[in-house]
Amino acid sequence: MKLDSKYFDKIRVKPGEERVTRDKHPTCEWPGCVKPGRHKAPKGRNQEGQFHAFCLEHVQQYNKTYNYFDGMKDDAVRDFQKDAQTGHRPTWKLGQNSSSMNAQGRRAKPGSFRDPFNFLGENGKEVNTGGARPLRNAELKALHTLGLDETATKEKARAQYKTLVKRLHPDANNGSRANEDTLKAVIQAYDYLRSTGFC
Repeated sequence: MKLDSKYFDKIRVKPGEERVTRDKHPTCEWPGCVKPGRHKAPKGRNQEGQFHAFCLEHVQQYNKTYNYFDGMKDDAVRDFQKDAQTGHRPTWKLGQNSSSMNAQGRRAKPGSFRDPFNFLGENGKEVNTGGARPLRNAELKALHTLGLDETATKEKARAQYKTLVKRLHPDANNGSRANEDTLKAVIQAYDYLRSTGFC
């Protein structure tokens, strides 16, 4: 057979499985061991991302004795564990924001900031939105059913509802159902006010 034959040029022999695994994995790094090092074990602190290659027997032995904090003082271990709770990222105390305080540590006075595009109204003053949104007709009708006007607050509406239910309920009227329709209207009106977010 010729070595430069056109027929046998593309024939390749697949290597055996044992040879592939032997070539793929380095030998065990344990002193005196020649087995393939198929298992990774971390090298230790300050060498993150670097690993030893050990055989199964030696990686088990190494893991039993491995201690990431070996050689660290107790205070350093506590600090590390505390920082680990936030992923070793910087944190700030709640309620402190350097942009909201001036150099003396006091909050800026209202109106002392610049408003070059006049977003907050004329002369940097806040725009008066007039408080809450105007009430819809159905909300006004529900308030009138409760015997209230449009200036009523959540608390006043809730208190009026409780008073009316106690007064109109059949149990409070010796079982009389004379006020049943009015009671249903009051309950329906209050439920509507709750569904709109008024109460």
